[in-house]
Amino acid sequence: MESIMAKALEYTLKYWLKSFTRDQFKLQGRTVQLSNLDLNGDALHSSFGFPPVLSVTTARVGKLEIMLPSMSNVQTEPFIVQIDRLNLVLEENSEFQPSENPTSCTTSSSSSKGSGYGFSDKIADGMTVQIHTVNLLLETRGSACSQGGATWTPPMASITMHNFLLYTTNESWEVVNLKEAREFSSNKKYIYVFKKLEWESMSFDLLPHPDMFTDATLGSSQEGENLRDEDGAKRVLFGGERLIEGISGEAFITIQRTELNSPFGLEVQLHVTEAVCPALSEPGLRAFLRFKTGLYVCLNRGNVDLKAQKRSTEAARHSIVSIVVDHIFLCIKDSEFQLELLMQSLHFSRVIHLIMFLCISFSMFFFFFFFFGVPLF
Repeated sequence: MESIMAKALEYTLKYWLKSFTRDQFKLQGRTVQLSNLDLNGDALHSSFGFPPVLSVTTARVGKLEIMLPSMSNVQTEPFIVQIDRLNLVLEENSEFQPSENPTSCTTSSSSSKGSGYGFSDKIADGMTVQIHTVNLLLETRGSACSQGGATWTPPMASITMHNFLLYTTNESWEVVNLKEAREFSSNKKYIYVFKKLEWESMSFDLLPHPDMFTDATLGSSQEGENLRDEDGAKRVLFGGERLIEGISGEAFITIQRTELNSPFGLEVQLHVTEAVCPALSEPGLRAFLRFKTGLYVCLNRGNVDLKAQKRSTEAARHSIVSIVVDHIFLCIKDSEFQLELLMQSLHFSRVIHLIMFLCISFSMFFFFFFFFGVPLF
């Protein structure tokens, strides 16, 4: 039984890790310890359903420890995965062509899916994942000279989450043993997995992209702090700003697969009690709108046809994301004015094929643009 557990765990690690070899796998009692690991970006891309225009260029784990249950409890107790730090970088693919077949399809990862629901898949679905720090960097390209019009580069988004916890529950989001959690899928045409995600704090920073300081819109003979818009508003170079800090929340995740273990549906219910932005400057607001515009342009880069979507062949075909925020406070401060906004009981829901963060981005973008009328660049 111990050898079966080891092979199943090795099979799972081989799918998620890049350049994983059997020599790295050393089981000491019921604990496995690995360090400085590169995750398979294509596996992450397809499993999370990222759009084809975005690529996972960096996915790295500092220290990883896996604690196995006893052999007599392997059907009821989860494998526990502890990670000290997870660094992810998402970049817009500069060579992305909507009309061409992608050159880096996830053939290796897709070959391990759709062949049935085996012992290793049950282990992966039942895992409890604890991550001390998650760092995500998102970079988009904005508008290039070849596209005509003004050249501009949006800032980069840096998201940091602390004490990230993901665990398996039953359909009522109650913690039960894994055997009871799997009973919901009995005598059904689909396989259902219920997960609950919790995090202690999350911060959102906007960072200046190096190309922002060479944009044609800044000019070559004037310094940024002396530039003014057509309406006379003073332009100030953006040097980075923290948008949101200290957000805690939870998410209820339902994964639906076919009998052959191919992803079919995904439902995410995200709940945040309080989102506070205490001091957003006018340059920070401009940078925020520029980032949202860059994200919108990125996700709508050309008309993505079915061939281009082969990169996400493993993404769920039906996705529903719901976001509930109990209280939102936004304060915009400038030398000449201060604006405070308070919103309660925000409920946002959408059927999508993208990650949940992108959904709220669109709604917030249009909210700021139409209500404030602030110039984008």
